[in-house]
Amino acid sequence: MTPFFVRKLYVLPAILLWGASLSSAQSDYPDLPPSATASAVSRDAHAQIAGLVRAKKWAELSELTGKLRRQSPRDPTTLYWLGISKLELRDALGAAQALRAAEKLGLNTAGFHECLGLAYYELNQFGLFEEQMRKAAGLDPADAKPYYYLGLYRRSIRADPFGALELFDQAIRLDPNDWKSLYQAGNCLEQLQRTKEARDRYEKAIRLVEENGAKFGWPYQGMARLLLDDDPQRALAFARKAGDLEPNEYSNHLVLAKVYEAVGRLSDAIAEARSAAVQKPTDATTSYTLYKLYKHAGDPRSVEELKRFEEITAMYEPD
Repeated sequence: MTPFFVRKLYVLPAILLWGASLSSAQSDYPDLPPSATASAVSRDAHAQIAGLVRAKKWAELSELTGKLRRQSPRDPTTLYWLGISKLELRDALGAAQALRAAEKLGLNTAGFHECLGLAYYELNQFGLFEEQMRKAAGLDPADAKPYYYLGLYRRSIRADPFGALELFDQAIRLDPNDWKSLYQAGNCLEQLQRTKEARDRYEKAIRLVEENGAKFGWPYQGMARLLLDDDPQRALAFARKAGDLEPNEYSNHLVLAKVYEAVGRLSDAIAEARSAAVQKPTDATTSYTLYKLYKHAGDPRSVEELKRFEEITAMYEPD
């Protein structure tokens, strides 16, 4: 039987997978949708909304737009930003309700449909998610984001790297400087064992990340994975860089642990695996890696870690 942690497991339908959070993928919302010009809400209120959006103060935005909605329940702009605030606060149901109300009042922009699609994604409504992304692509054929989101869905939920690669390539054609799509395309190529092509995508993504000063460690992690077996010393530099850029991403610590093990630094490997376990205690791969490292080191904690691994697999393994 294939070990559980090697198989695909998607417990939570989050668009957060593989460094693709909503806030990082769509960090700059349009100031206001076109309907704002006909809005019943005052210009001062719109200015407050715009300021909160730019400052990413989502709780304050939710409070303000909730109040404005009670004052002007048929204002689509208020409903739009209420939906955005709910989505950023991980209230997908509240986001979908607000955005659908805005749609009934005539809101129909590409960015709007992308956000409604993401709300549906978080609610496991994948058919509706795809429908909204297709609408967004139709309204703005030059926008790469719908193809990026569809690619994430195709790779992560449908486990279809071939189909996902086509979508990421379409996003790259529309926006050649999109380092997130370049990384994701490289990841698909890595899964398909097209290593040379994967490395090319990762290197392009790294160049763009460095040119823009972005805090995006995934292509560095990808390079570390590719180099791990043949050149672990070079892999170490990439793995460290990934961790420096995104220290709160558990998988960066996990990859660094594997690289440290490969170069013979067992105590450092254990420390990184423990950091990964702290950040994501329910991850079976991390638990199993830590168990193996403890066992290799002759550490009695391996017995307890094996029990923890078995508990995780028993809890999350499909019947």
